[in-house]
Amino acid sequence: MKCLNHMRIVLSVLAFGLLASFAVHAQSVNALFHNGLDPVAGNPKGKITVVEFFDYDCGHCISMAPVMDSILKTNSNVRIIFKDLPIRGPMSEFAARAAVAAQLQHKYYVFNHALLVARRPLSPQSVMQIAEQVGLNTEQLKRDMNSKAVRTQINSNLALANQLGVNGTPAFFIGKTNASDSEQVKMILGEMSKGELQDAIKQAAG
Repeated sequence: MKCLNHMRIVLSVLAFGLLASFAVHAQSVNALFHNGLDPVAGNPKGKITVVEFFDYDCGHCISMAPVMDSILKTNSNVRIIFKDLPIRGPMSEFAARAAVAAQLQHKYYVFNHALLVARRPLSPQSVMQIAEQVGLNTEQLKRDMNSKAVRTQINSNLALANQLGVNGTPAFFIGKTNASDSEQVKMILGEMSKGELQDAIKQAAG
């Protein structure tokens, strides 16, 4: 797996030739948009959902952090679901476990964003320093990040990514929140500008 560059691949599940391949994984639509364990930012009742698979050690994911933050601030009808996908080694996995555990303290997004914009190589020590800076109980965080529940959630993300053919980060799935097997869901692989992501959201809204 890899960190995807700025050259993007855009796929629609309704596009001719892709319908059959998506049908194999039709059950994945619900796992993408309606897994109650996933961290959600923005409007939890937003009519448009953006799902991002990302890795904290992916330079293009890091570049997307201010874009995602801006999208959140300027789109009142969008909910963003974060799928931690640690594919770049032990430090990626450590940061992902810490972030998923932060959700148990209701501080996922603030911690997620702080990790991505840290402007320094992540280490176990720096991750915990950032956790303390955003107000997390670090002792609780350490216990939770080693829990079976946290590991299961990350493994579920990895399995879902594999089902969907996501073999690099960042990867986005954008569609109406009430999407079903027959609804349009767009898959975009790679880094985007704010304008490009905003256009994809507008198209999804129809």
